[in-house]
Amino acid sequence: MSALRKIPVDENFRMDLDGLQAAIAADKQAGYTPFLIVGTAGTVDVGAVDDLTALAAIVKSEDVWFHVDGAFGALAALSPTHARLTAGIEHADSVAFDFHKWTQVTYDAGCVLIRDPALHQATFTQATGYLAAAPRGLAGGAPWPCDLGPDLSRGFRALKVWMTLSTYGSELLGGIVNTTCGLAQRLAARINACDRLELLAPVKLNIVCFGITGFSDEQTAALVADLQEEGLFVPSTTTIKGRTTIRAAIVNHRTTAADIDGLVDEILSRV
Repeated sequence: MSALRKIPVDENFRMDLDGLQAAIAADKQAGYTPFLIVGTAGTVDVGAVDDLTALAAIVKSEDVWFHVDGAFGALAALSPTHARLTAGIEHADSVAFDFHKWTQVTYDAGCVLIRDPALHQATFTQATGYLAAAPRGLAGGAPWPCDLGPDLSRGFRALKVWMTLSTYGSELLGGIVNTTCGLAQRLAARINACDRLELLAPVKLNIVCFGITGFSDEQTAALVADLQEEGLFVPSTTTIKGRTTIRAAIVNHRTTAADIDGLVDEILSRV
């Protein structure tokens, strides 16, 4: 952890670029060599997207690796309406994202893309007797999956990803992004229209974080647990500026406007 630098965020929960450059300068002054910058396309807490284009420019000037954590938001690129939010992601050296979120694949199914395939394979390939390749038979073919990551034994995750992409296609999956982001805006509008509820973070994608006026952290956590245990709604909680916050992440293609309104109405009936 001593080699990790946590960069502050701005009022919109995006990486503070001045803070990043100050941290780089301080490390260089101390004799350290920065080698990696990690940007985020859709933070898990609030769905914030860093200025990836500006980060790419800093990466280029510093000659370091550029990784984008797009676990939640990278697939916004499938939507013509929201793809602009991921501008700059094309400059990344590596991108990680999850198929088990917006693309409706069952848990778990993560993915990482590496720009340089030779460097990728050289990182994980092992020259051991029991992993020796052969020109034919079961040991034939290249690369092996174990040449691309740390796992040797693994489940056939690619099958469910392939089936989902084959069934929906990128256009329909982009439509799910549009719909869920639209529902998030509907929820934000309901919150802003109510005196008892308050929006606690900008809504950029499909995540809405809000609080209940006058509620303590304990009351908020208890209300969320009640909704979950009663089988009504499944929001989660997170912490924003030290405050326990209700977090609604809208990813399911079956979620409707009635569900959004029902969540708000149910909460208001209990406060």
